Amino acid sequence: MSDPEGWNGSRGIGTYEETIFSRGITLILGVTTAVFFLLWIYESFFGWGWSEPFQRWIWLGMFLFFLGMTVNFSKLSVKMSSDSLTVGYGIIKKKIPWGKVEDCYVDEDSALSYGGWGIRFTRVRGKWRTVYNVIGGPRVVVTLNEGFVDEIAFSTKKPEKAIKTIKENIGG
Repeated sequence: MSDPEGWNGSRGIGTYEETIFSRGITLILGVTTAVFFLLWIYESFFGWGWSEPFQRWIWLGMFLFFLGMTVNFSKLSVKMSSDSLTVGYGIIKKKIPWGKVEDCYVDEDSALSYGGWGIRFTRVRGKWRTVYNVIGGPRVVVTLNEGFVDEIAFSTKKPEKAIKTIKENIGG
């Protein structure tokens, strides 16, 4: 049975599972979604009165797009099993076998240095890093030993437990 902090000790040593609700990202995307919904409603019932008004389907399309984004990016999930680390938002996930993991440490950089929250791909100190982060959470950086991406960083409520689990699985 897992505890409310995301640490799942019942599965044995080396496992970890956590889901973080991303309030900030959900709020930002939710407000944007609501604006497009209201624009669609207004266009559908009142129209703009322009000679060439925006078509209703554009507002509806934007509403549906942002609704999908809001649902997808509302929760960040981190799962460490006996064979791999999986991290991602909704349907956008990255699975990393333990054989590709070299080391890990707590991320000291600000989320703003990555250009914001959500999923980011950037260079940090000469290394390519993919970042999965939420507003206001600490992050763990996982160094990889192969592939184009040198590091994966992800937000977690319990960085010490995440690091301990990663080190147990890579034999460190």
